Amino acid sequence: AQLVPTTEDILRICPRFRILLIGKTGVGKSSLINKAFGVDDALVSDSAPGQAEIEKEIASIVNPRFVLHDSRGFEPGETSNFDAVCNFIRSRNGKPALKDRLHAIWICMAIPASGSRILETGVEKLFRLKTNGDLGDVPMISVFTKFDELVDREVMNLEMADNDLNDEEIFNLGRQNANQAFEGECVEPFRMSSNVRIPYKAVSTQQGYETTLADLIQITFENVQLHVSPEAAVSTAIAQKPNSTVKIEGCITVGKLRYWRSLASSVSFPGKTLKACLDVIHTDIIEVWRLADPNLNLKSKEFKALMSNLVDKSVQGNVPTSPNKGLAAGVPILAAVAAIVGALSGPAAPIVIPIVGAFVLAKWAYDVYRASRSNLEHLMAYIIDLTLVMQNIFWLVNATNGTYPTTRRLIKLAFRAYSESATKGRVHVLIEEH
Repeated sequence: AQLVPTTEDILRICPRFRILLIGKTGVGKSSLINKAFGVDDALVSDSAPGQAEIEKEIASIVNPRFVLHDSRGFEPGETSNFDAVCNFIRSRNGKPALKDRLHAIWICMAIPASGSRILETGVEKLFRLKTNGDLGDVPMISVFTKFDELVDREVMNLEMADNDLNDEEIFNLGRQNANQAFEGECVEPFRMSSNVRIPYKAVSTQQGYETTLADLIQITFENVQLHVSPEAAVSTAIAQKPNSTVKIEGCITVGKLRYWRSLASSVSFPGKTLKACLDVIHTDIIEVWRLADPNLNLKSKEFKALMSNLVDKSVQGNVPTSPNKGLAAGVPILAAVAAIVGALSGPAAPIVIPIVGAFVLAKWAYDVYRASRSNLEHLMAYIIDLTLVMQNIFWLVNATNGTYPTTRRLIKLAFRAYSESATKGRVHVLIEEH
């Protein structure tokens, strides 16, 4: 039988990350969603102010792995919207299919002015219901928006003070002070008001605050994985745009579900060539990163040839006398792959001139897969090399705010940055050690 990519089965179960967004008009919901999921500016603004229809599925052609439900915030003394939100959450929790359930809820609120009330009464009630278990296991996360305005306030205070700091020092100290102010003015009152351990994050969609969105995505992914399902976590990783670490963790989650865990035994690849094994693994990794690729360059024979030849050059000559040494049952191959990728992912290498790569898959890719150390090293190296090259491509695409597609030139730039880096050499040393 033909090998089937794991992501194909995952996306059949959970094709889209489904999120409920709750927050008043003006807190920055539209810009938050646009930045987090790379969608257009009109996504959240279809409904008139204060009249969001919670049952409506708001989707995007730009990002088909994402679907939103939008709800206006809770006004004092008004109960109809609060009841509608609670009924909607319970109704979605009861859906038999994972794809129809909510996978996460973001409660959005602007960071209040000093001394102002942190939580509206309706939000406090919602948190209490969540604490009591009345709203199920769906993760609920508090998102404090417009963190940049708190930084601006602290920077202004420093500028008005008598000091000898330059502009850069003032901004850095202002941001540090803003973090402290957030803890004192928001976090502590939030904990006292909610009386529950609801995850939270202060974010800004302004330039220079990209790490705040990446942190929010990390919190969301981890909670979806813990409280919903691995399939929903993979959909989260695919849908989100700011966080490369979550993309990598999504790849590892996919590997756990089928092929990677059986690398040492060949159970998943009986009688298949290494090329067939690589094709499904390659497809899975590319799908999780899901970058704009209108010409399918990432799935092309040329790109696969670049990757397989890179592996061949690195692993060649490393085969031990006993080819099955180290392949006893239960060898933690998945843990080794995850550990190596985690250790080596990080800041992008310098991107320089493009290269010309070989367009024929390395000979080893056509050998019939068997449980030998040589084949195992090739497969592990391919998974790790491809994941880290995709990280470089991800950074290049994000450097253009996601507007630049994955052209052949961009792919070659990212490939060369990795292939000529010290990281590439460390990959194969670490594989040998494992």
